[in-house]
Amino acid sequence: MSDLLVVETSNLDILTDYFTGRYTFYLEFIQYSDESVTDKKRFVLEVLGKLDPFVSNMESDLLSIYVDKYRTHKPFIFYANNLAQQAVINSLNKKLNRLVKDIKRPQIAFKCQSTGLLSHNVIATQEAI
Repeated sequence: MSDLLVVETSNLDILTDYFTGRYTFYLEFIQYSDESVTDKKRFVLEVLGKLDPFVSNMESDLLSIYVDKYRTHKPFIFYANNLAQQAVINSLNKKLNRLVKDIKRPQIAFKCQSTGLLSHNVIATQEAI
């Protein structure tokens, strides 16, 4: 049986992967392989295409806050020293979430072999096609 698995990638996941450099490392890794334009690669390129222009206009101290926040998973309140700075961070968060919310999430196909334990519980082993 072959099923299509939609990878649910939340805005938080996308922003975390972006600010920690995972998408950039992925593209650097696959440039040396003969990987064609897959749904995953298209997704990463679309994320970078939407976020790079916005982030390039951020002040360096704010960019440092975002990189540290997504690497350490500290709440943004940890970085806001006053209400004005908190308002700036909240505004940036809304803009970043708007940028990534409409990005089409990748679909990955898997072959699934299932063995039923009970009629409503299934253990599936997944093998990439």
